[in-house]
Amino acid sequence: MIYFCSQKNRRASVLQSPDLNGIDYLEIAGDSVCERKLLVRLLKDARAVALTPDNVTVTGGQAVEVSSVLAATDEDPFVLTVNLKQSGDFSTYVLALVAGAGITDSPDGFDPQLCSVSFSFKAGCPTPADCVPDNCCPASPQSPPDINYLAKDYEAFRQVMLDRLAALSPSWGEAHVPDVGIALLETLAYAADHLSYQQDAASTEAYLGTARSRISLRRHAHLVDYRIGEGCNARTWMCLTVRADNVEIPWGTLFYVRVPGLPLVAKSGDPVEQSLAKAGHPVFSVMQKATAFLEQNEMRFYTWGDAVCCLARGATEATLEGNFTTLKVGDILIFEEVVGPKTGDPDDADPAHRWAVRLTRVDTTDYKQRTLVDPLTQKLITRIAWSQEDALPFPLCVSSTTDLENDANPVAQVSVARGNVVPADHGTWISGETLGRVPDAPPDSAESVGCTCGSQISDAGPRPRFYPELMHSPLTFSAALDGASSASEFLAPDPAGAQPQIKIQSDDGGDWEAERDLLSSDDSERVFVAEIERDSSVFLRFGDGQYGMSPKAGSSFSATYRVGNGSVGNVGRDTLMHAVLPPSFALPLASIASVRNPLGAKGGIDPEDMEHIRQYAPFAYQTQLRCVTEADYGDQAATIKGVREARGTLRWTGSWHTAFVSTDPDSALTPRLITNVTRDLNVLRMMGTDLAVEGAILIGLRIEMAICVDPEHFQGSVFTALTKVFLAGNQCTGEPGLLNASNFSFGQTVYASPLVAAAQSVEGVLSATLTVFTRMDDPFIDGVSQGFLTMGRLEIPRCDNDPNHLDHGAFVLHLDGGK
Repeated sequence: MIYFCSQKNRRASVLQSPDLNGIDYLEIAGDSVCERKLLVRLLKDARAVALTPDNVTVTGGQAVEVSSVLAATDEDPFVLTVNLKQSGDFSTYVLALVAGAGITDSPDGFDPQLCSVSFSFKAGCPTPADCVPDNCCPASPQSPPDINYLAKDYEAFRQVMLDRLAALSPSWGEAHVPDVGIALLETLAYAADHLSYQQDAASTEAYLGTARSRISLRRHAHLVDYRIGEGCNARTWMCLTVRADNVEIPWGTLFYVRVPGLPLVAKSGDPVEQSLAKAGHPVFSVMQKATAFLEQNEMRFYTWGDAVCCLARGATEATLEGNFTTLKVGDILIFEEVVGPKTGDPDDADPAHRWAVRLTRVDTTDYKQRTLVDPLTQKLITRIAWSQEDALPFPLCVSSTTDLENDANPVAQVSVARGNVVPADHGTWISGETLGRVPDAPPDSAESVGCTCGSQISDAGPRPRFYPELMHSPLTFSAALDGASSASEFLAPDPAGAQPQIKIQSDDGGDWEAERDLLSSDDSERVFVAEIERDSSVFLRFGDGQYGMSPKAGSSFSATYRVGNGSVGNVGRDTLMHAVLPPSFALPLASIASVRNPLGAKGGIDPEDMEHIRQYAPFAYQTQLRCVTEADYGDQAATIKGVREARGTLRWTGSWHTAFVSTDPDSALTPRLITNVTRDLNVLRMMGTDLAVEGAILIGLRIEMAICVDPEHFQGSVFTALTKVFLAGNQCTGEPGLLNASNFSFGQTVYASPLVAAAQSVEGVLSATLTVFTRMDDPFIDGVSQGFLTMGRLEIPRCDNDPNHLDHGAFVLHLDGGK
């Protein structure tokens, strides 16, 4: 049979033919599945049919041989009996009547279309299906559409859909964005892009090297105890000029970048504020309320009748002209050069000569509580002082005389001190933003049947997913104001201590606090984590009922938070010129004449980028967490702010070991620095080991050189040039001098050859000879002959050439020759 037809007309035609016979159907004799007797029923009388085993073939699965063919009997004249040597398997077999062995044609008198029949030896096996074969004519196969199944992003999905539309509807050729079809197509492409990302997210976000979400990287990094940096907002000092006394500057006052044409002072809600907000510049706000006074607008330095004066580099005290009773300890003053010392022109004032200090002492009366005055002139004065951390980094010119081109006129007030200074940082508050409602928990899953008959498994009900996103970004991370004890420290906050400026409240009146993680929280604490994505969007993750309280289904949340973070807030000096006062400000706006930031904003740090996390997080576990050896104490102390270098020594002090940390500070070894080093090292020291912080052993060097001056040069000029090279401070170019303390370190061997070479390189020096080169604590060591001086492990060489501290070294020049 080469055709399969639903309407079988051939059987009726053969029945009507007087000359043809054919197979009607086939049965397997008996009830056994292993029966080997086949009953072949023909359409007509078969008693005259004589067939042999060569006339019958049985083909299919396992090979089956025909042993004999029995002719039809009078009792059943239509049935031929075919005996087999073995039974077949579960395959479909075909019994065919042929003309002879090796011949495929049907025997004479048999219809070619009805001389074969399909059957199964296992037809007697129990089955729930109908035994009648269900053969149908399959539909013509359709060629699949030409679709790019590798499309995985928005652009690729959009192009795939456009290509498919071109094939389905060739007449549609609209490509304009406003078209409804294009809009719908792009919406579907957007949805497909997100769906594609979700399909890949499980494997993509599971690894640090492939994760595309910054939140995923944050969680991976936390596994190795690496806390990623979320950045820090910038901060600055705002200086106000007022026209009255006791002007209260409330918390919430905003400062905006200058926009020409707008008033300098406005109130919240005014159109001026809206215009300033539209400019899109960073916004700063007052961190602490303050009171401004008229007398602090500008304060002059008092020079006691002297002229051409300056506050030296490193100065920590000064005298003001006048009795400033409103000044108090803790106030901030900004010293500012207001005119050029050589020209007397305000336009020539150096804007780099500005410095902020926090007052540590204010004296307006003497020890008898009498008002301080100059006893010579009876002028009122005020003595002020500030901490060493705020020491002047440059000489501040107080009074001067202009150059000859400007008639050599005296200038009395080159620099002034300004008060009414308030702290401000980058960021503006957004209040009462609705975060939405916690969804109801999904219905519990149906109980499933276990592997054991009658057993049931019940799953715990799923928790409602509440992972809201803030509408505005970036979220502000700010360091605490009370963590800065000096004005300089305020402008250089520690970004590691910056906290997110956000508060969450639920509709039951509960306040939720932000934490870096939830691992240390229990189910009674209302806490959450603010997670920052790579595009600065902010998501809030709440507790799960074990680590932090889980939000109740149906409850609503609202957020109050600040927006503004990173280096974008590091605006330049004299940039913030507008003040927007809150409604609580009761005085007239005219009471504030102007606002400005004499110093540029600093401290703004961008959040750590994803590539930096990938590079640094895998090595976080290698961080030293315990000091074991002597070198560990020195290495860890050197990482503390204010310490340039340190060495540790373990000594047995009678009952236990003590780690003595010899410290070389950046400036001076103050009690505060000793306290900081001791505090930070205490958490790293070994149990049973005591800790003591001490100063390094300073070894003064005595250096004397004989200089032969060229006859064509003045001896004085050569001497001046040499002293500029062999300088314990910094040269005029800003480079450290040859004898600067930063050039010496622990255990350093000091060689004579660099000293001779430096002197020889000065113009006008014919020759330089080192005559004395020794340690001041051991003058019998002859460094000239051996060419070097060695130091102990805890010793640092010094040659400050300070007559007040001769133990810190001396440098002497002996000049001969020249003019």
